[in-house]
Amino acid sequence: MNKEQSKKLHIPYPTGPHATGCMELMTEYSEEGCFARVFYPTNIPTDQLNKYSDKWIPWIPNDMYLKAFAHSLGLPYFIFKYIPPIIGQAPYYIPTISDAPLSDKEQSYPFVIFSHGYAATRFVCSEFCNTLASHGFIVAAIEHRDKSSPLTYYYDSPESAEQDKPTWVNYRHFHETYNTDNYLLKNSQLKVRHRECTKLLNTFLDINAGRSVKNVLKSSFDLNQFNGKINVNKIITSGFSFGGATAMYNACYDNRYHVAIIIDGWMFPLKSEPFLNIQQPILFINTHTFHIAVNLRLIRQYFCSKGIRKLYTIKNTTHESPTDTPFIHGYWLDVQMLKKLDAKTALYLQSSLVVQFLRDIIGCPTNSDNAQIFIKEHSDDFVEDVIPYRKKIIRKIGILQ
Repeated sequence: MNKEQSKKLHIPYPTGPHATGCMELMTEYSEEGCFARVFYPTNIPTDQLNKYSDKWIPWIPNDMYLKAFAHSLGLPYFIFKYIPPIIGQAPYYIPTISDAPLSDKEQSYPFVIFSHGYAATRFVCSEFCNTLASHGFIVAAIEHRDKSSPLTYYYDSPESAEQDKPTWVNYRHFHETYNTDNYLLKNSQLKVRHRECTKLLNTFLDINAGRSVKNVLKSSFDLNQFNGKINVNKIITSGFSFGGATAMYNACYDNRYHVAIIIDGWMFPLKSEPFLNIQQPILFINTHTFHIAVNLRLIRQYFCSKGIRKLYTIKNTTHESPTDTPFIHGYWLDVQMLKKLDAKTALYLQSSLVVQFLRDIIGCPTNSDNAQIFIKEHSDDFVEDVIPYRKKIIRKIGILQ
């Protein structure tokens, strides 16, 4: 490993025993196709990741996303583009091996579809997805085209793909106040998201069954490696914020999902929906400061519904804590909370609680000892309940909702 590789900045290493691979999948020359970043276990041990740092992938794919984040936040682009180099901060990478072969150590692997938040993307929760993959899961982090992402894209023809001339799908700004129109917009986007998740799940089950699926992106990864490798009895829907509401909707209307993992769920898109009859086990992981009373009320209703339910709140965290951004850029939400939980600790505690829950519910991963140890060591940093947090609410929708 050369000197330049050893100095690469990166989000936290995954905590499972497998180093992970990562590939990008886009289907169809149309906005109606699927787009996802896929993490999966490899045969390489996690402690060997440094040897492959030349194959790590950038956390942010290109400057167009950087511009879109600035736009969605209403901040000047130069803050994101030029301040990090001035203070000596190089680009961040995800410690995962681009297009590495899928592990052959197990007959099949549980499959997770992860849905991002409002004004977020397929890569904003990469540590979470990467860590699940390191514990033996195939994780498809979808990038939605319902205009909730600051930016996404597709190729409208083989020629545009070959020449790398994408058609961009731009962000639709959320209005400043809640009203009926906002709810109808968010609820309609929720249903677009559900259709996109359904199509992505169908696509992977087609691949699993040996059917041919074309990846329109340039990739050395052979999709046939997933043939027969998805455990169809262990399919999980998960999501952060708006993605949490999406995951709940997925679980209600598609019984192929066996578990729902809700990370700091934003329930507004469900507020006037008939109560969702979710039979599958649900895990809720909340942050300390995000939830206003109406959001907590709806979460409690689902938590108290019939079935296997678990709920944790991680103390001294904000709505950005489940994402990679506090680790990269530091905390910027909820300035009233002066002492926040270390960003890396928050990420590891979140993934440890999820790993332990999945171990208890579906038997995967087979070994969760490290997760149990971490949970025990940080037992003072979370509660098995909601935490009402009183503060002056000026509700504006920005990045990560």
